[in-house]
Amino acid sequence: MRQTPQAVLFDLDGTLADTAPDLAHALNATLEAFGRAPLPFEAIRPVVSHGGIALVRLGFGLEPDQPGFEERRQMFSW
Repeated sequence: MRQTPQAVLFDLDGTLADTAPDLAHALNATLEAFGRAPLPFEAIRPVVSHGGIALVRLGFGLEPDQPGFEERRQMFSW
């Protein structure tokens, strides 16, 4: 018996849709939540394809093993 797919999933990280503006907004909202100034889109766009860790690095200048990094990454991921 052949089953019909229940769902079709796409990876929309820039392949089918430009999500850079959404990720820039999320980073800037996280920066503002921690009392930091937002970054210009032009500074964020080149880093977007490297993921959340790279974006938190860019915004806060923190490495994953430093205090506060995981809290900021979790907030960014909401």
